[in-house]
Amino acid sequence: MKERKTISIVLVSIFSLFFSIEVGAQVPDEVKALAGVYHGTWKMYGLNEKGEIVAKMAWTDIMEAGSPATKDGRAFVTTIDAMTFEGGIPPQKVEGKEGYFLNPDGSLGDYFFESMGQTVRLKKLNDQASVYFLPANPMEAAMLGLANGALAKHVVVKVIVAEDGVETHLISRVTTATWKDGEGKEHSRQFISLQGVHKRQK
Repeated sequence: MKERKTISIVLVSIFSLFFSIEVGAQVPDEVKALAGVYHGTWKMYGLNEKGEIVAKMAWTDIMEAGSPATKDGRAFVTTIDAMTFEGGIPPQKVEGKEGYFLNPDGSLGDYFFESMGQTVRLKKLNDQASVYFLPANPMEAAMLGLANGALAKHVVVKVIVAEDGVETHLISRVTTATWKDGEGKEHSRQFISLQGVHKRQK
């Protein structure tokens, strides 16, 4: 009798574990729909010594999104972004995640993406448009042509449209920079520092 009771407890534990795995593995359709291959073209702009807007960098990329999953209160796909730069810069591959935070009731919350250890939360304006705010780190500010000590902040706008029936993501980044010249006078400049397009291939 004792042996039968032990077996029953083990079976209950196994079924409970299986059930919890199945529930945790359920992925919202909106997240499954993110899986695919996206081809992109990008241009980055910065300032020269005169404060004029100039081209700084250009590249193309192929981003693969797959393996939909739910974990730690998020539902997401895993991404691998392979970038090919102009001007002899070595190609790079960056891994990340993209998807949604989950509300306590299991519904979808804010959209997010994760790249190079940084998680960015987007604010959805409507079904097509979203925005997010991001401060520039010192290395990025230098790439934009900003002097040491300059402060830069980004506002990124993403709009999804259908171009000839193809899902297309249009992305622009507006940067506001503040710095002091050699005489200690403060200057501010706002400009588009990044423009890119992602098109879904499949």
